[in-house]
Amino acid sequence: MTTDNRNTGNRPKPMSDLMPGLTKDIFGRKNLLFGKMVSQWASIAGPEMAAHALPQDLKFQRKAEKDKEAAQAVLVLAVKPAYALEFSYQKGLLIERLNMFFGYAAIKDIKIIQNDSIMDKKAPPKVKTKPLTLQEQQKVDALVAGIQENDLQTALKNLGKAILSRKE
Repeated sequence: MTTDNRNTGNRPKPMSDLMPGLTKDIFGRKNLLFGKMVSQWASIAGPEMAAHALPQDLKFQRKAEKDKEAAQAVLVLAVKPAYALEFSYQKGLLIERLNMFFGYAAIKDIKIIQNDSIMDKKAPPKVKTKPLTLQEQQKVDALVAGIQENDLQTALKNLGKAILSRKE
């Protein structure tokens, strides 16, 4: 049986021939891992780290994909410039958390890119507060009562109340 290599002209092609090319970018290994990671980013990185960084891309090694081994990737992470040094110190911990999330050593390294404009769209994490009791308010008032300057006294009173109203 020989295959027919003639040009099919205007004949319709089967959908099964077109689907792999159309869905490769959507359902590929990279995008599946990346989507899972982005959707769970706050729980993986923790609320403090997630407030200052956002995953941008996963770059896989081509050699590992050909060998059918578990491919390792480099995570490109956009970080606020003020926190870039802190994130560079925390790279090992973050790689460990990511690999625990994926269940295997998926992330080999993290490339940190300082980018403040991306993070402007993220809302700062909300601080949970509780109402102050009358005793707590009186304690703060008593602590700052000896301060002569009104503006400083008000600022310290507000600070004390804010600290006491935070949930632990």
